[in-house]
Amino acid sequence: MGRILSRGLLALGLALAMGSAAQARPDPARMNAGELAAFTLALPKGGELHNHISGAAFPEDLLAWAVADGLCVDIQALALTGPCQPSDTLKPAAKVLADDVLRSAFYDSMTTRHPGFRDRSGHDQFFSAFDRFGATRPERIADMMAGVLNGLARQNTFYLEAMVTPQGFATRARGSQAGWKGGDLKAQKAALEALGLDDLVKAAMAGTDTMEQRTRAILKCDTSTPEPGCAVTVRYLVQTIRVGPPEQTFAQIAMGVALVRKDPRWVGLQLVAPEDSPQALQYYDLHMAMFDLLTDHGRLAPVALHAGELTLKFATPEALSDHIAKAVRVAGAHRIGHGVDLPGEAGARALAAEMAAKGILVEVNLTSNAHILELGKETHPYGWFRQTGVPVSLSTDDAGILRTDLSHEYARAVDYGASYGDLVTSARNAIAFSFLAGEGLWRDPGAYRKPAGACAGQLGQANPRPGPCADLVGSSDKAREQWRYEHLLQTFEAQWG
Repeated sequence: MGRILSRGLLALGLALAMGSAAQARPDPARMNAGELAAFTLALPKGGELHNHISGAAFPEDLLAWAVADGLCVDIQALALTGPCQPSDTLKPAAKVLADDVLRSAFYDSMTTRHPGFRDRSGHDQFFSAFDRFGATRPERIADMMAGVLNGLARQNTFYLEAMVTPQGFATRARGSQAGWKGGDLKAQKAALEALGLDDLVKAAMAGTDTMEQRTRAILKCDTSTPEPGCAVTVRYLVQTIRVGPPEQTFAQIAMGVALVRKDPRWVGLQLVAPEDSPQALQYYDLHMAMFDLLTDHGRLAPVALHAGELTLKFATPEALSDHIAKAVRVAGAHRIGHGVDLPGEAGARALAAEMAAKGILVEVNLTSNAHILELGKETHPYGWFRQTGVPVSLSTDDAGILRTDLSHEYARAVDYGASYGDLVTSARNAIAFSFLAGEGLWRDPGAYRKPAGACAGQLGQANPRPGPCADLVGSSDKAREQWRYEHLLQTFEAQWG
């Protein structure tokens, strides 16, 4: 009896100790605004899977580069132009930088920071901003990349899948050269193959080399004083454009598949531009069929598609009924960007269950959805995604235009009801559901209760012990990044627990 009582007291003591440990975990919901900001900044966030590099630059940088490159600003349109002869409406960028009123108006024009700016909705302000800074010199993509990498490193985040459009104009021109075959996609593929894509793939790879070399030079990666961004691992997603003639989109997808299969730095494809635009809606089913054919339902190249970035304010009920379902079931999407209309799709619960079972992640962009689609915490389906088991990971979308960063997205998620565990799961998901090569450290991505047998009991250490675990981490890009994250997380929790 005494032995049983002792066991009972021991069990009670362990339970109390475990309860105390659980209570000692950070509780972001109880933090004030300042503490939450510091907390989410320091929190290791794994990585970011939904980042348009062209929209990640803040207007302060755009204007500084415009000054350095001798560009001008159309002060009526508040848009960048090439070098100009100054006039009443065209001012050198240096003059705009020096003028408090014009500089502030320029920043308003390039971002969504001023609601209702020039009577535009957040949706129209956001999507039209790209044209207004389109005169930025193409080589500044490396400066944008360097800024993103430094920003992520400062936020204790070390993996990025960057959306970039390689050889965009040349590839779309090749599509036009092939001509449209009336919707016969096999004939379309044959016509494009007859023209060849090897030269475009080689040019894209050379362009990637140039961009990376310039980025590393900006970050001083090969010097004795490298900047923090040098520690961030980068992979690229091919942006294909859903507006314009279908033969051009087809060519971009085909070139993207060829590039992913040729260059391991490019790991997947995306489909971008406003989903509610007339051409995007007109060709939506066709675009899904293109991805299905050209990627062999996602088997030749992983696919992450913008789908369901819609509300009734911007699209009809018909459009809201099946875009995500078609991205998943027709195009073979491995991930969905935005996906906010999922609860309103036909058979939503079954679709959510299918996505949960297949591990099809939703890239959640809370600030973007708030500014563009006017979805706040009361109307955003972020909580429903988690409730139904659909894997999610937080991201910024276009941080410069939206004036956000990944830490602020995590803080906003807390306001939307996310627990500490939800934040950690989001961070882990950003690596587990990435398109990084190799086997991961978890047998149950999304749940994270079953580490790979080779590394059981070792996660969180600075280095794996020699043997099977070290071999796995050394041979797999995904396992390596997950190992780094788990060590960062353990260090963080020791400081914040």
